Amino acid sequence: MTGKSMKDAILDAAEKRVRHAGYSKMSFRDVAKDVGIKSASVHYHFPTKSDLGTALVERYKDHFSQKLLQIDTTNFSDALAKFVQLYDAALVMDQSICLCAALGAESMGIEKQIRAETGVFFQVNIEWLQNLFRLHPTKATGLDATDIVASLEGAMLLASTTGDRTYFKKVSDRILHRPKI
Repeated sequence: MTGKSMKDAILDAAEKRVRHAGYSKMSFRDVAKDVGIKSASVHYHFPTKSDLGTALVERYKDHFSQKLLQIDTTNFSDALAKFVQLYDAALVMDQSICLCAALGAESMGIEKQIRAETGVFFQVNIEWLQNLFRLHPTKATGLDATDIVASLEGAMLLASTTGDRTYFKKVSDRILHRPKI
């Protein structure tokens, strides 16, 4: 396993499974098979499924947050486009939806800690947009951060479910090319 720890390999395999089939369908046995180890080795790194799920969301949230920090917010339109591109990249990756969209869809059936961390992911995104809007109040007129995040997540779900990316494109175009007020 070159350059990647066993823990990261397990998280990668688990993320792929959750993004494609959902948290409830992910098993230690399947993750172990994907990595080429025994399920006891998965339990060594993550004693419970909840531990694995929580680590998965924390890692995803941290990676996404780092990408948000790299966006230059000097130009409103460019920054908003780069934000939307992060969601588009999540959809393109393995033809699946954002990890937190998958977990959010299962929120009533997942552990409280995972649900809480998933909520933090969405809140980080909403707050990033709100900060962008505060920096550019005249350009953000009529925009709502929660509406944008909800629209992108919903469009991602529709595009993934139907296999038709035009749903995502329509929503992202509406966000990026809205009529001036």
